[in-house]
Amino acid sequence: MQARAKLRAGFQRIFETIKVNRFQSKLMPFFEWPVFILVMLLSLFGVVAIFSAMSIPPDGQTAYSFMEIVRMQPTYYAMSQVQWIGIGLVAFAAMIYLDYRLFARFASLLYWMNIGILIFLLGMGYLGGASGGFLRWFEWGESRTFQPSELGKLVIIIALAQLFAARKTPVHTVSSFVRISLFVGVPLVLIAIQPDVGTALSYVVIYAALLFVSGTDRKLLTGILSVAIVVLVVGWIFYSTGGGGFRMDRIRVWLDPEFDIQGAGMQTYRARIAVGSGGLWGKGMFSPGMFATLKYIPAIHTDFIFASIAETFGYVGAGALVLMYLLLLLRLVALARRVEDPFGCYLVVGVTAMMLFHVFENIAMVIGLMPVTGIPLPFVSYGGSSYLTNILGIGLVINVVMRDRALRAVAGKANTPESLS
Repeated sequence: MQARAKLRAGFQRIFETIKVNRFQSKLMPFFEWPVFILVMLLSLFGVVAIFSAMSIPPDGQTAYSFMEIVRMQPTYYAMSQVQWIGIGLVAFAAMIYLDYRLFARFASLLYWMNIGILIFLLGMGYLGGASGGFLRWFEWGESRTFQPSELGKLVIIIALAQLFAARKTPVHTVSSFVRISLFVGVPLVLIAIQPDVGTALSYVVIYAALLFVSGTDRKLLTGILSVAIVVLVVGWIFYSTGGGGFRMDRIRVWLDPEFDIQGAGMQTYRARIAVGSGGLWGKGMFSPGMFATLKYIPAIHTDFIFASIAETFGYVGAGALVLMYLLLLLRLVALARRVEDPFGCYLVVGVTAMMLFHVFENIAMVIGLMPVTGIPLPFVSYGGSSYLTNILGIGLVINVVMRDRALRAVAGKANTPESLS
């Protein structure tokens, strides 16, 4: 009876917490519509891009109308992405429902849960190349997979935001830096040995951004950067002399665009051809002879979808996509500058850093400016794990912004002459 009473009291506390911190209709006037609209536009653009990337060119000997060609096309991946958008919107609504400050209370729990899941996956033996760490969760048409390390990006943002917000002074000693680095390093190493270098790099970028905005001593940052460069040079020498496997091949392809274009460099070589062949206006959807429709580029609907977009819609279409990303990122930066709550500000900065890295790395690797890492293009590339992570990140940002604006509005009313008279 005593255990049952404790359990009932525990559930009662949970319900009371939810009741006190739940979403209220008075928050809607403070909803961040520009960010939400940009995300929805990118999502719809992504569905069209995925449909185009997986299309099949019609028989050149038969005359078809445009709608007849559309009806002939496979729709599995495009419709699956639409379903992920629907699931993502539900997840988005759940993310903004509760006050974001609750995450600060459970940051440690979320962190250790993430560590536990990553260890569990390693123990289960999901270590198959670039897809290692995927958790197969159900069968639906074709086999679906889910990647916990993707959601782990949000966990590390929350955990680091709480850690930096709780500090009374910025990081200014090597010992403080080492302690925080170990905090980030544990999940980072678990992800890197899956191996999933792209996600591990995301952790590094998020950590670096929060270190910078937290006011970390600039001399310390310069020293850290110098050490990192030395480590990279030593690592390059070590791996290059020992072969280094496919990761070193990716570095070689990045340094020499003509390296092994029939093997390791084939994907990026053909991607650059596709980007350039699109010209100003693009070849249009379902055009015969396209690298995208002929499936000459592996992962054309996921990591290399920007190549398909540039080939299909030309520099105009690709430029419009880049412009939408630029507007989104500039808006996120502006919002981060306005948030007064330290924990909330760090959350927005972390999500912004994650988005910026994903957009830059994906587009840059397609056009040969960065090595290939398998980073998807946010809201556009096909994939449920990536879409859910990004839409939840946007939900976290809007959660912070809504409640911060509401608090400032209440404070402003309380300080008006009318309220003081």
